Amino acid sequence: MTTTRFSADELYEIVATYASFGNHHTGTPADAQTTAWLIDVLRSLGASAHEDPFEFDRFVCTVDLRIDEGIVPALGVFYSAVGDWRTRDLSVVDLDASIVGNPRGLDPYLDADPDAEALVFAINGLDDHPVQCNRVPQMRASGRPAVIIPGNWAERVRGADAELTFSAALESGHSANVIATFGSTDAKAINITTPLTGWTPAGGERGTGLAVALAMAVDLAADHHVTLSVCSGHEIDHIGLNHYLASRDVVGWPVVHLGASVAAVEPTSTGPAGLGDQRMVLTTANGELRDEIGSRVAAANWRLTEASPWPGEGGNWFEAGASVLSFLGGSSLFHTTADTAAAATTPQAMALAAEVAIDAARLFLASHR
Repeated sequence: MTTTRFSADELYEIVATYASFGNHHTGTPADAQTTAWLIDVLRSLGASAHEDPFEFDRFVCTVDLRIDEGIVPALGVFYSAVGDWRTRDLSVVDLDASIVGNPRGLDPYLDADPDAEALVFAINGLDDHPVQCNRVPQMRASGRPAVIIPGNWAERVRGADAELTFSAALESGHSANVIATFGSTDAKAINITTPLTGWTPAGGERGTGLAVALAMAVDLAADHHVTLSVCSGHEIDHIGLNHYLASRDVVGWPVVHLGASVAAVEPTSTGPAGLGDQRMVLTTANGELRDEIGSRVAAANWRLTEASPWPGEGGNWFEAGASVLSFLGGSSLFHTTADTAAAATTPQAMALAAEVAIDAARLFLASHR
């Protein structure tokens, strides 16, 4: 098996630094600071790196939801409504956390016939932590303010005389993908991709994938010409990646995608936290190659599976006609502010995930001679 050129501690430090910038919303100061830091890291590794900018309508909001016992932990639903409200006419809707990765998952509830002036989505997940939902960056015709609360607060809000203050607007937003190249231009061209932004510190969700992508790019550059695309706008319908793909014909390109929760850990009852079982691998490879990839990734507790449609940004590449190996998944901290480096992963988990992902990527890429 390949041994990554990054130590376990170096991989973990990348995650910790990434998460330290705070909530990685697209177009925010934290997004810009992360981009500048990443370009410095890439250049220190010998890569050629530049920004690939784009503009979008950025949603900004403040919310305050109160009951008699105090403030309820709540997040505004992006692109739900613009304007100012102060209302006690609320409808609480219970939802499962499986909805959070679907950028259109809340739309049917937002567009339903109104039985209240504002909506409160109670999403099951980590107690006392709202689980933010991915969104399409377009305003809803219904124009109803909506917020998300933790599922364990649903009955308290439903049984109280709750009051919501909601203020939201659209402003001109700016962000950028980071594009880097490694290795000789005479070598075989390959592509590695990972998202850059998210709702939270995203240590496990985003940081682990970024660290593994960097390690993979450095390792594979020994005998490949590597293009690394680190795309912004993931949480708002992959707008950065869509911008990147719009000017490229990627049919047949060999692509390794490092998506969510690449090295996210979960507690165990018998010992230290280990790589979580919500993590999966999808690939366009078939036959014996697919079987061998499945055997290898199992060493890091990834499950080779099939999905239709493909989830995550790997699905964008798949739909565009690329040949794809995609690592992705979720965790119990997914889309919550509890997703810090210290809570989400360990140096040992980082090292194992990186070694196994690089090994599987080499096998996958060898089939594209």
